[in-house]
Amino acid sequence: MKLYNISYFFREAFSSIFTHRLMSMAATGIIMACLLMMGSFILLTTNVDQILQEVEEKNQVVVFVNETYTAEQAQAIAPNIKAVENVVDAQYISREQALEEFRVELGEDSSLLEGLGEDNPLRNRYVITMADQELTQETAERLRGIEGVADVQARTDISDKIVQLRHIVTIVCLVLILMLVIVSVFIISNTVNLTIFNRKEEIAIMKMIGAQNGFVRAPFMLEGMLLGTAGAAIALLLQWGIYEYLVRVVLADFAIFQLTGFGDVWHMLAIIFAAVGILVGSIGSGITMRKYLRV
Repeated sequence: MKLYNISYFFREAFSSIFTHRLMSMAATGIIMACLLMMGSFILLTTNVDQILQEVEEKNQVVVFVNETYTAEQAQAIAPNIKAVENVVDAQYISREQALEEFRVELGEDSSLLEGLGEDNPLRNRYVITMADQELTQETAERLRGIEGVADVQARTDISDKIVQLRHIVTIVCLVLILMLVIVSVFIISNTVNLTIFNRKEEIAIMKMIGAQNGFVRAPFMLEGMLLGTAGAAIALLLQWGIYEYLVRVVLADFAIFQLTGFGDVWHMLAIIFAAVGILVGSIGSGITMRKYLRV
C-alpha cells in the first residue's frame, strides 16, 4: 500500500471523527461502557480464582506415617511420596512439631496439652502440595498404597466443590463477555451507520469512478479502530480508578481474603481492552459498509 494512501486514510478517518463528533462520542462511549463491564467480570473472575487458590492451599492432604516407624524411618519414605504423580511437594512434620503447632492453635487453651510429654498421641506426617486439585481422590489412593503410610486425610468433597465453582465462574464470565462483544458490535454498527449514511452519495461516486471496495472501506474501518482504541484507553483508566476505590476504600475493612492488585492485572486488561476495542470498532464499521458498497 502506497504511503499517500495511508496518509489519505488517516486524514479521512480523523476528519470524519471530528465532523461527526457527537456520533463519534456516542460510539466511543458505547465501547467504553461495554469494556468497563467486561473488565469488571474479568477482575471478578481473577479475584474468585485467587480466593479459590487460597482455599485450596488450606485444603491440605495429610499423609500419616505408621506409628511404629521411628523418625528416621518416617523421613526415609519421603522419596516414595514425592514420586507419586500429581505430588509437587511433601513437607515432613514430626510428632513433636505437630504437637507444638497444635499447642499454638489452641492459644489460651494450650494448658490442656500439658503433661502429654512422652504420651504424645500425634503421629509423624507429611503435608502434601498437589499440582491439580481435580486429582485429589486418585492421588490419595496412590499415597495409601505406599509402604509405611497408615492413613491419608483428604477432603475430596471440598476440592471437588472448588473445581466445580471455578468452572462455573469461568463459563459464566466467558458467556457474559461474548454477549457484551456481540451487543457492542451491533450497537457500533448502527451508530456508524448514521455517520456513513450522510456520506452515501460520496461513496457511490467513488465506486462509479472505479474505486475498489478496499479503498472505500479503509477510512471507515480505520475510523472504527480509532474509536475503539479511544474507548479502550478511557475504559482502562476508569476501571483503574473504580477498582482501586472499591479495594482500598469500600472493601478494605470487609475483605477476608487478599484481593488482586490492579497493578498485577493491568497489562492483561490493557491488551484485552485494546484488542476488543479495535476488533469491535473495525467489525462494526465493516458490517455497516457492506450495503453501501453494493453500487
